[in-house]
Amino acid sequence: PPPAAAKEGGDGAQFRRKTADADAETVDIADEAHASKPANYQFLRRAGWSGGGSSSVPSNYDPYGDVGPGLADPGGEYDMWQQGYRMLGGYIDCDNDKDNDHHRRRRRAAEGGDEKAEAKYEQDERDLSGSDDGNFGCSRWMMWAAYVNPNYQGGGYDEYFGDGCGDDGSEPCSSLDCHEDNTEWELLGVYRQEFYQYVEQISKHLWAIDEYEYIVALAGLAYMTKYDCKVAGYDGNGNAIYAGVQPLEGGRWQMSLYSDEDCLFVNEDSGYTYDDFGYESDMSLSSKDDGDGNCNYDDDGCGDAQEYWQASQEYTLTNLNDVYDNYKYCTPCMDYPTYQDGYFIGDYGTDEDDLINQCWKFHSHDSFTCEGNCISLGADQASILRVRYGDRYFGDNDGWDSSGSFSYESSSSTFNQNHASGASSSRSSGSRMESLKSNLFLTFCGILFVATFLAFAVARGSGRKDRSGKSRSLLTPEERARARQARRSRSNGRRSRSAGRRSKSR
Repeated sequence: PPPAAAKEGGDGAQFRRKTADADAETVDIADEAHASKPANYQFLRRAGWSGGGSSSVPSNYDPYGDVGPGLADPGGEYDMWQQGYRMLGGYIDCDNDKDNDHHRRRRRAAEGGDEKAEAKYEQDERDLSGSDDGNFGCSRWMMWAAYVNPNYQGGGYDEYFGDGCGDDGSEPCSSLDCHEDNTEWELLGVYRQEFYQYVEQISKHLWAIDEYEYIVALAGLAYMTKYDCKVAGYDGNGNAIYAGVQPLEGGRWQMSLYSDEDCLFVNEDSGYTYDDFGYESDMSLSSKDDGDGNCNYDDDGCGDAQEYWQASQEYTLTNLNDVYDNYKYCTPCMDYPTYQDGYFIGDYGTDEDDLINQCWKFHSHDSFTCEGNCISLGADQASILRVRYGDRYFGDNDGWDSSGSFSYESSSSTFNQNHASGASSSRSSGSRMESLKSNLFLTFCGILFVATFLAFAVARGSGRKDRSGKSRSLLTPEERARARQARRSRSNGRRSRSAGRRSKSR
């Protein structure tokens, strides 16, 4: 297939900027500060707002109309293990503000009608952005796709991770390959979700509290914060420097600095990075359910956890991106085992009644349908992975290795069903054994070295000779003189007795 059906179009001369009264104002980018930079001009063309952008998808294109090739019936009913998803990548949208009235109503419904929580969220953004006009920057969204396996045979978890199929019965019955171009999985839909919310939802349900991935995810979330655009600091001239998520190719992202309050124009002139503004935080693995949760499960593990946390709080968010690469591959909607903020749901998180459907979690936490213009917007910004929609392809796989596959297995640990709390995982038994062997070997070598040194010192001291080359005496000079006198006396006595015996014999 072609790398992408979406192509740039229009002259890119205009884009839409939301004003305080929520009316749309058309602005000539030639009048915008920083817009003359080639990189920024190119980005505005890719953004495809109102007056310009991609022409590859008609404005009235409805991808959810007729069911076409490779598309599942959105009105059908499917087994929970028949469904899968994958992360496509982030993108920026200034026309669909996540804080508009429609999205606020969805949030209020999801939070049980708690308007106080909504008001606090709004005030927090105003405090951080330094603005009270409701303009908090262009929204950052994460795009994800949902799929259905038409060849599902009812095997549940074992359908993909067990055996029983193949010529010798040793292979899984279905492949998790919905990320591949030639997949037989059918696309159920493409959706957009608040960027921070998407990353957070995965962190809450897929890892134990002492797993590397959980620690990295929470450290990254704490570092990037939930705001689309915020004032990070000021330059030497008193101009505000803004910070926000910057989507990158291959579905990756980083924290970048911007020159405008919409966080569109990357600030490359200040010489600063996001790391220079002191957003590092102390490690906190807390949740609503377990008190402070500050790494009180294992003293040895805490040292590693601190190291993971600190290493993950840097502006490229490399560790966080690496952890979430796993979810760019075809992933079952069912979290297995299922956790809640680092702890098993139920005994081991594997009972059917305890499993969480992650796709439903996405849907219930501010996910919205991503239609033709939405998908094209992400593709034109070159920040989403390739996805087929009917007979069209959007995005590309530059910067991402599409040859891998999803795995439930943690990269650094496996869950321990005998954990004292019944709800946490232990570090890999293999890693622990290797560490134990290493420690024992070093201890033995240390003891052997000390023993050898002591033996050598004693032997060298007992055989030491003085400078004259004679053996060193243990007696003082006085004692040696008395000893010589005693030997002479004994010798004279023996000679006198011998002479007497000879006189008698004569």
